[in-house]
Amino acid sequence: MRPHIVCLPGFLGDVRVFEPFRRLAHDRYEVHLMGLDEAPPPVHAHYLTGSFGGLVAAGLPPQRIRSLAMVGTLPDARLIPRAVRVQSRVLRRLPSPLLEPLYLHHSRRSLAADGVELDSRGLDAETLRRRLRFVLEHAFVFPDVPTLFLMGATDAQAPTSGQVLHHQPRAEVGHVPGGHRPYASHPGPLLTELERWWRSLG
Repeated sequence: MRPHIVCLPGFLGDVRVFEPFRRLAHDRYEVHLMGLDEAPPPVHAHYLTGSFGGLVAAGLPPQRIRSLAMVGTLPDARLIPRAVRVQSRVLRRLPSPLLEPLYLHHSRRSLAADGVELDSRGLDAETLRRRLRFVLEHAFVFPDVPTLFLMGATDAQAPTSGQVLHHQPRAEVGHVPGGHRPYASHPGPLLTELERWWRSLG
């Protein structure tokens, strides 16, 4: 039976961003693409998460998680910059006809900065508000499972190795080519690094 990998995207939540990684890994793994607002599949799996998806994974049942690899994820919600918290509160108050196109524009610009060709569909205003509220109010507790924090070499949003180890001293830290979404832009080197780490777990 092939090992399972569950891919959980970042804040913008478009699971299609994992398609390059899924296509590369599907010969050796069962790869599940899980939306941020979906229930996890009932399997014991390696989780691969992007950005905000890493914080979402912190709230999943640990008995479902074989290992947790988080790309560009903050190791503690207290590291969310104050300016981002203020911005989130302001955005939550915007009327839907303004909030939705604003985030669609941001999504497409962010993907393009990573060199990712994906025609983002955006998200509805209620989903965006729910996720903004989650960022501001949720208490994140990382599960006691093997944990790897990965940072893209050119990702300006990623934490430093020192920040990770200060807040998660039992975690491992690694670096891969690419920016905030290496599973889309550099799936080969990412899979190589993940397989090296999975082998080390025994």
